[in-house]
Parts: sequence; C-alpha cells; structure tokens
Amino acid sequence: MTSRFDEEGAVPLSQLANDYFDATELRNVSAGPTSFREAGLGTPPAAPSSPQRLAPVRSAARHGKLFNDPVHSAFRLDPVSVDIIDSRPFQRLRKLKQLGLTYYVFPGASHNRFEHSLGVAHLAYRFARHFQAIQGAELQVERRDLRIAELAGLCHDLGHGPFSHVFDRELLRAKGITGWEHEDMSSAMLDLIIDEEHLDSIPREDVRAVQSMITSAHGGGAGGGALPPGKRWLQEIVANGRNGIDVDKFDYLARDGLYCGVKTSFDANRIMQFSKVIDDEICYRYSEYMTLHELFHSRAIMHRQVYTHRKAKAIEFMVVDALLEADAALRVTDRVWDPREFQTLDDSLLDAIENFSLFKPLLGVLEDDDNLGALERAQAIIQRVRRRDLYKFCSEALIPAEDLDRGRWRAPTAADIINSYRGSGPRLRPEDVIVQENIINFSMRNLNPLDSVHFFDNLESVSKRALRTDQISLMVAPVFQESTLRVYSKDSSPEAVHAVQAAFDSWLEERFRGKVTTPTPSKAPPPPRTTGNTSGEPPIKRLRPAFEDDTPPPQ
Repeated sequence: MTSRFDEEGAVPLSQLANDYFDATELRNVSAGPTSFREAGLGTPPAAPSSPQRLAPVRSAARHGKLFNDPVHSAFRLDPVSVDIIDSRPFQRLRKLKQLGLTYYVFPGASHNRFEHSLGVAHLAYRFARHFQAIQGAELQVERRDLRIAELAGLCHDLGHGPFSHVFDRELLRAKGITGWEHEDMSSAMLDLIIDEEHLDSIPREDVRAVQSMITSAHGGGAGGGALPPGKRWLQEIVANGRNGIDVDKFDYLARDGLYCGVKTSFDANRIMQFSKVIDDEICYRYSEYMTLHELFHSRAIMHRQVYTHRKAKAIEFMVVDALLEADAALRVTDRVWDPREFQTLDDSLLDAIENFSLFKPLLGVLEDDDNLGALERAQAIIQRVRRRDLYKFCSEALIPAEDLDRGRWRAPTAADIINSYRGSGPRLRPEDVIVQENIINFSMRNLNPLDSVHFFDNLESVSKRALRTDQISLMVAPVFQESTLRVYSKDSSPEAVHAVQAAFDSWLEERFRGKVTTPTPSKAPPPPRTTGNTSGEPPIKRLRPAFEDDTPPPQ
C-alpha cells in the first residue's frame, strides 16, 4: 500500500499550484490591478470593446518552475520562490562555490550555493509536507506553512560571503570583526529582494516567519521573533539549533559527497519518513538511532576528507593573506554591513586582484602608492596559488582527549612553536608560520547531538522520550570531537619546512612529555644539488653515453 508520503513524487508542488490557481484565476481576471499583481500576471489590460481571449499566463507564474537536479531529480518550486530566484541577490549565489577554495583540490567540487539552495528549498517543502500528510489536522498545517518552509530553505544562504566559511571564520576574524553572522545577512538580503522586486504578495508576517527559521539556529534576532507556539517545529526544518538534524545538512552532505567523489551512507528520505511532531518538536522513531548517528558520522567524514583537507586549508590561508593585503584598496570588509554593497562580493574577487592593472584608470584608489603596493603583494600570493607554490604543510599531531578539557588545553601560537626550535637551520619568524587547530565533531562540540533528540515508539505514539543507554549500540564511539594541531610554513623551501617540523616536534615533547608524536618523523632536508663539476667551467652535455675507449656502444 502506498503511503501519502510516498505519493509526493518528483514534482510535489505542482498539484498545490494547480489547485491554487484554479480556485483564484476567475477572481483575479475580474478583480482589478491588485489581484493581477498578486497572481503574478502584471497590470491588467484596458477593457476591450469586444470579447477576446486573454493572453496565456506564463508557466512560472502559474505553476512555479520545474528543476532537474542531479541529487534530487526533478522537483517544482512555488511561483513566489521563482520570483526570488530571478532576483540579483539570489543569482549572486551562482558565483559562490559551495565548497569555496576546496575546488582547487577536488576538481569535481564546482557546484555553487545556487543549486544547494534550490535543493534545500525542495527538501524543506517535502519535510513540511510530510507532517501535513500524517498530522495535518493535529498540527493545523496550512499551505502557508509549506510555503514559508520552502522559502526559508531557498533563502538560508543568501548572506554567505565569498569562498564559503573562509570569509566569516578567517577573514573577518583577522580584521577584528566580531558578531557578524551570515544568517543575519541572509535575513537582510531577503528584505532587499522583497523591496527591490516589489514582492508585495508575500505577507509581512510570512517574511518574519521565514527570517526566524533562518536565524533561529544561532539565536539571531533579525527574524523578528520566534514562531508562535504550535508552529515552532518549523524552526527545526532548515536550521535546527536543537540538535543539528535539518535539511540543510541533508542536502550539502549528499551534494558535496557526489561532486567530490566521497561516499556517504546516511538516508535522508528514511530520516524524514520516520519522524513526527510531538510537543512542538520534531521527534524520530527509536529504531532510527543509528540512521541519525550515520548522518553525523558522514558529516565528520566529509570534514576530515574534504572540508579540512590539508592542501585546501593551505590555499585558504593564502587567499586570506591576499584579501588582507587588498582590503584597504577594494574595501572588502567595509561592505559586510549593507546588503546592497554586500551583494557585490563573490568569488570573482581573486580575478579582480589578479587583473587590477586593467582597471587602474577606473579606480582612483590605485593612485595611492600604499594601496598599489598592497595589491601587488596580494597579486603575488594569488599567482603562487595558480603556480601551485603553496604554503607547505609541515606536520600535525592529534591532541589527547583528556587534554582537551578547557582548563588544561590551549592551542599554541606560532611564537610558541618557534621558541622551541633548537636547530641550526634558517631563522624562523612567527609571521612565516601558521598554527591551525583543526576541530572535527558531530556538530555540537564534544557532546553527542543525539542526546538532544527525542524519540517515539511508533507513529501512533503521543509521547516522546530520550533513548535509554541500554538501547544504544556498543559500537557507537563515546567521543564526539577530536582536535588536531597542524603547522604550515609560508616559505616553501625544504630547509624552512624541516626547521618548522623540528620546532613542532620540540614543542610537542615539551608540552606532552612524549605522549604525543607526529604521524611520521621529521625528515632531514635534502642535500644541496651539485653538478659534480668544481672547475668553474660549464658542465659538458653528452649526447650519448661515454665509453672508456670511445668506441661505439655494442649493438
């Protein structure tokens, strides 16, 4: 027997769109300009002197738009979603790589935040539609709820900066900018779209609900307050601050794994199908504990193998250095507070720096010698990236779990590492060494996110409960966070790399007294290359092997 959930099919919104427009088409035809505009039909024509057929309504305004996606196959989005998609701030997402600079390491990772946002919108609609199918009367799920869920999924990444999280977690922090969250900018960008595109058909209370769903995970207040009691479960669909189980994670893990060639084994469809709302909270069937665990395990795998790849991080450090050099001239960090200025920032920043000389006549700022010199230094760093002359990964060490307690562990600075150097090699400078603490977890620091999930026994259950310890597999690891210390050298010469390795080994010995070692021992620097000719004369290039008697080689 086919369930109502299974009947959703590939184009779940088409029937709702058909129903809506079938019910309102005749009213809109005769109701005047306001109704035409609300229906997406534009201004009504002047009354004709004789009867005539109305011009056909474009498909996107009537039924939304069908998208063919490599992850979710075909799906349809609401006409209001299409209006937002066809705006400048949303089209900007086409120029933001989903994984930022990871594309320089994984050539398949060419997907953008544009298609990710479409996928999240589709999953958000499906998740809300599932609850309408099994608990519609109980939860009073309306079409409005389905729409705001879809819009929240669609708009949740509007506020992302260039190069993925490098922008807010590395660049802005290096400039001393705190308190900036891309979720708050997403909320502001949605206001900008509604204002510039004159989307008056979206009620203001719906806009506030969408913004609340976007910002709720980090406690932001840009959305104008939480949803009312009885509807707060909607806030757990797109950005779940309670336990991290949301459709944003469903899409990016599946999409990133597909494009990077990394297998992930969690089943988002199963997770959604075995869920229901109890006490205004999304809960899951107790038998799906391991399915949910696999979701977070897949996230940890992607962080370890892709998101924090050693070379990808080296490239990120280089791009941050280039942007810091160019910031005074290009005003990158000055544009993060105004959504109209922020929408001009995308991944083309690197091209602008590389080709800045072409725009000298247009940019008066380049008349400043300091700005010009800074741009030239930024250009040199980016050219190193293009030539693959990257900052060199030197070494890493896994920090023991018992030392990760906040009172016992503090990550060292570059100066701490250098002060431990006892070698006679090149002189090390703190500005040439990068120390990175690479933290990988299950999305809630060192806590098990499933401790924040409530479960039910079957779909008829009306009460929720935590999972008992005796119901948890012994194969579930008790540790949910690991920290690895990495060191990089901006000087890519073998001598500098060896010196940084030796300094790091010395620091580890001083700090952990032999409890922690690097995965591979430091190697001695290679001897200098010589030609074997000490006469001062240029070496003789032989065209064939030399023989003592200078006779031809044997046949």
